[in-house]
This record gives sequence, C-alpha cells and structure tokens, in this order.
Amino acid sequence: FEGRDLKFGDIESVVYLCHLIASRKGIGDLLAQGVKKASQALGKGSDHFAIQVKGLEWSGYESWWAPANMLAYMTCDVGSHHSRAWAITHDIAVGREQMEGKARRVIELQHIRPMFDMLGACRLPWVELGIDLNHYADIFSVITGIDYKLEDLLHASERVWNLTRAFWKREVPEFGRSFDYPPPRFYKEEIPTGPARGHKIPMEDLDKLLDDYYQLRGWMKDGLPTREKLLALGLDYVVRDLEAGDTAAAGT
Repeated sequence: FEGRDLKFGDIESVVYLCHLIASRKGIGDLLAQGVKKASQALGKGSDHFAIQVKGLEWSGYESWWAPANMLAYMTCDVGSHHSRAWAITHDIAVGREQMEGKARRVIELQHIRPMFDMLGACRLPWVELGIDLNHYADIFSVITGIDYKLEDLLHASERVWNLTRAFWKREVPEFGRSFDYPPPRFYKEEIPTGPARGHKIPMEDLDKLLDDYYQLRGWMKDGLPTREKLLALGLDYVVRDLEAGDTAAAGT
C-alpha cells in the first residue's frame, strides 16, 4: 500500500483502493479478482472476512439475522445478490426468528424474477406499483398471440433455475452444497450492534434451510438437480450432457 495506513470506513482509503484495483497496480491486481480469490491467495484466515457466495460479493442487505433473505443470497445462481429474490420483506412480515416456510417463499421469488428477465420487463410495476403478476402473462399473450398463463411462465423460470444449476456443475465439477454456504462470519459471529444485536443464524439452521430448499426443488442433498427433475422439466439434453461429463471424469 505504498506506506499508506488504510482504515476501515475511511472514504479516502476506499478511493485509494478503487484506483489500485482499476489500474491493477500492486495489491490492486489481486483485489481486482474479487474477495474470494484474494482471500484464497492471502490465506491466514482471511476467508472469514471475505463476504461472498460463489465468488460474488454480498450486495445490499447483510442478512445476518434474516433467514429468507440469507437463503436467497446463498442459493442465488450468480452469487450473493438480491436480483433473483428480494426476501427481506418476508422476514420482516412473518418474523426473523421463523424458519418454517422461508424456503418455499424464496423459491417462489426465484421463479418470479427470471420471468421478468425472460420477458425483458421490469419488476417495478409488480413491486412498487402492485400490478398483478397475471398481467405479465396477459401482455405476453397479446403481443405473441400465444396463450400463456402465469403458471406457464413460472414453469419456464423453473427450467431456467435448474439449467443454470446444471451449468454450474458442468463448468465447476466440484460444485455442490458447499457453494451455497455464506461466509463463516455470518454464522459464527453475533451481530455486534443495533436492534438485532446478539443474533445470528447458526449453521444447523442454515443446513435446515438448505435441506428444505433442496427438497422443495426436487434436488439431492448435495444441492444438485435429480435426473427425474431435469427430465420432468424437459431438460433431457442436460441430463445427457451431465452424464457424459461424469463418464469422462470417471475415465480420467
């Protein structure tokens, strides 16, 4: 750091690091690869402070004591991000301490958000303006001339969700349940300040959330879609691709 004394929360330190990262200068070359790879390179327990899932840094809502939002970030296909399921309002509505039903709500939201992406539509009319989700199917049907119901669009979203999961497995052979865990700090440390002080979601509760989530999705306990689930969704070519990869791996 060229003799500079960096301090947490200091805006000048943030600006300085941003310049290093943008120019790939010195330590910035490592930090530009993200906190997961940086912590792996630096070691010394730094992974405890690498706030990420699947290599993507945590966005927006820390979710230290918000089980639904935590699960949404853990299982998001791109990593810890709220774009696939913004579940913090559900935690607030039904209670942060409640675990039951959280996995089901996360899955519902994870099917709604990809639908918006496929339609090229914004979630604002639904979230901020309260437009009924069925109208998205109505508009799609009017534009295309194809009769689509909301459940048809959500079924397509489920196909997308399983497809991206299979893509992860194909591209990263070691992919599985371990990729769905949050950074250790979130389940080992209690919240230090504020109204939620002293709370955390322990590992046994995180595992229960994942077990519920996988079961509802029809996945195995390692977090991978079953052959039956992929076939039921019409993704037979994905099954062939994955099985071919397993055969090749066994041969090597």
